[in-house]
Amino acid sequence: MTRLPNNFWLFLRRTALLATFVAVYGIFLYTPAAATLQQLQVGMEAPDFSLPLISGEKKSFADLKGDKLTVLVVWSTWDKKSEKALARMQKLYQKYHDKGLAVVAINADGRNDSDSAIAQIRSTVERLGLTYPVLIDNGLDFFHEIGIIALPTTVIVDRERIIRYELSGYPLVGSEEMADFVTASIEGTKPAMAEKKGYQPNKSALRFYNMGKNTLRSGRMAESAEMWFKKSAEADPNFVLPHISLGMFYLQRGDKALAGAQFKEALAKEPNHVIALCESALLLIDDNRPAEGQALLESALKVDESYTPCYYYAGFAYGRQDKLEQALKMFDEAERINPLDYNLYVYKGRVFEGQKKQQEAVAAYRKALETILRIH
Repeated sequence: MTRLPNNFWLFLRRTALLATFVAVYGIFLYTPAAATLQQLQVGMEAPDFSLPLISGEKKSFADLKGDKLTVLVVWSTWDKKSEKALARMQKLYQKYHDKGLAVVAINADGRNDSDSAIAQIRSTVERLGLTYPVLIDNGLDFFHEIGIIALPTTVIVDRERIIRYELSGYPLVGSEEMADFVTASIEGTKPAMAEKKGYQPNKSALRFYNMGKNTLRSGRMAESAEMWFKKSAEADPNFVLPHISLGMFYLQRGDKALAGAQFKEALAKEPNHVIALCESALLLIDDNRPAEGQALLESALKVDESYTPCYYYAGFAYGRQDKLEQALKMFDEAERINPLDYNLYVYKGRVFEGQKKQQEAVAAYRKALETILRIH
């Protein structure tokens, strides 16, 4: 369950949005945890899917996988970079689909099952001349399960769904490296040097970590996730993700001290881990140390400029320092990268509330509600 700032609840009690939000937010009590709790990395298994084509027929990974590689492109109709990613994958697909390469596009617009929404997706597919399958992730289940932080996101997996390459956003250099990786892997003319290795945890640690993720999805068993993540960390002390997941778990439980300790542990193992950096920064901001938090966020954005929470945390930090113009720029950037992250509107509302701009705060909180309704 994604955590919400306490000020948000206090504000809602004073507005007509409370009844609506309580009704909608109840959905989250029994849905998968926030995407930051389900980060995957190269060498780990990507989740399976069963999603409808534009025509309505459901397909799974097994139905669509390639003999060598499968490229999964998670995209949206509102993002121009998505079109670039889709078009580039079409060229690779045309060249290599008979040599073991499959490409699958997964649309993540949110609630897009209306006739007009389907027509918009179909229009994009036809305009770009896409000949590979296009699936629709209406409830964004796959989007959350795989841990998307920016659109488009491209994940390359092998026949067993093991992740061999991943790219958030569509940066120029990164996209060329990814294309080179596909070419090298399919043609076998040279070693696939572009493969991102990532840390490979031992099998016991990975099994315990996956158990923790699965119990979080169950809702009723979520408390036992703490035990599994701890077991994972003990089984492989160099595996960072259990510490990140424990930190987020403790934050949701309201224990900032324990959360901070886990993020510190993660950073000791991987100093540039963007999630640990950003969440540590938020703890500093909440502790009335916005300038320190701002500095840490700037470091995080140098590591990964596509991680949306860094931007709206930075907006929140600027707001705490009465720098509204800079704050709004950060919120705008967060919305550009991932407008489906409703927390950005929550933090924007908190900044407006702190500035005594009640009308703007109500509008931001309403946008958060609309986003929740859209993706659920």
